[in-house]
Amino acid sequence: MNIKPQKGMQDYLPEAAAQRDRLLQIILETYTASGFTRIYTPAVESAENLDKSDGGDNLNLIFRIMKRGDKLKSALDKSPVDEKELCDLGLRYDLTLPLSRYYANNRNNLPEPFKCIQIDKVYRAERPQRGRLREFVQCDIDILGMESCCAEIELISVTTKALQKIGIGEFSVRVNDRRVLRDMLTTMGFAEEALDTVSVTFDKLDKIGVEGIRAELTEKEMPAQAVENLAKLLEKGKLTLDDMEEYCSEKGKEVLGELRNIITTADKLSDAYSVEFDPSLVRGQGYYTGTVFEVASKQFGGTVAGGGRYDNLIGRFTGDKVPAVGFSIGFERIFSIITENNITLAGGRKKLAILYKSEDILKAIELSKNREGECDVTLALVNNPKKIDKQYSKLKAQGFDEIIKL
Repeated sequence: MNIKPQKGMQDYLPEAAAQRDRLLQIILETYTASGFTRIYTPAVESAENLDKSDGGDNLNLIFRIMKRGDKLKSALDKSPVDEKELCDLGLRYDLTLPLSRYYANNRNNLPEPFKCIQIDKVYRAERPQRGRLREFVQCDIDILGMESCCAEIELISVTTKALQKIGIGEFSVRVNDRRVLRDMLTTMGFAEEALDTVSVTFDKLDKIGVEGIRAELTEKEMPAQAVENLAKLLEKGKLTLDDMEEYCSEKGKEVLGELRNIITTADKLSDAYSVEFDPSLVRGQGYYTGTVFEVASKQFGGTVAGGGRYDNLIGRFTGDKVPAVGFSIGFERIFSIITENNITLAGGRKKLAILYKSEDILKAIELSKNREGECDVTLALVNNPKKIDKQYSKLKAQGFDEIIKL
């Protein structure tokens, strides 16, 4: 039998597990202290719900669960066999779709607005590589039932507070609104039905540059004048809200005003990070309807948190529009940063090991009871009295702050 974990999934040794627990504790304590309450949802969701969730490329990464018994036999008997007909369930690829279903099912028993925490595992059939796992933890906070942009401001404030407590160094918050981008692209001459594919190309600005944007949109046979209008704007370099306003309709300018308010207010709340407008920020999930945001690490590079507003997703279950916005910390990315850079997480309890011989078990347990309020206590039975010094050294190497020999 194979002793290795499945590809894209990991075992964690005790030290790493303790580090992950401490990281989760810091995030959870910050969220809870800010008035959010924790909920749990199943890892398994209806395949129909997952397929209709507008999850972007994640829909191609769903771990599907085959039907059982007679239902599976019936599906196999059909010719030709439809792969999707063989499956009726799937593992969740994020926590937003399960939350939307949860809210629709429990709405009458929940406060409004509902501020919740989800910290749990999700699954994606990724091609395993560094930074890409098939099983990983997400840490979400969401506000449901609040249409005001105060929800975005609060989420940015709470999420950045957690990141500061973790201690990952300098970072910046990048903010955009899909409605502004779509309005601007329409004004420039792009057709409504082409906005999604144009936005996907626009999202590659940092990677392929203005010329790359121009070439890709031309290859997609977009209107030449619209492509030139966009390229002309992008050639200005770093775009401001005022630059965007020049190409927005009156409705777009109203949204731009909300976006300006979010950025200005959130930036005033910051003391060690910046909140910036980033017109190229789109995010891949199709369920986002307005504001989108990410946190970028300046010291270590890459995105460490992201989220946005998804006002239409819950309505697919309830039939009415329910405003919703969420922010997710990239737990695995941050865990990699703190382990690879030997970052010490604040607030951890000291560790004490009591080395005892079998005849001293009563004394060892009594001593552990006296000390457990001030530190974590481990009882370590002496395996070989002649090798006690070697056992002592091993405990030191495992990170124990104090070791008592009885």
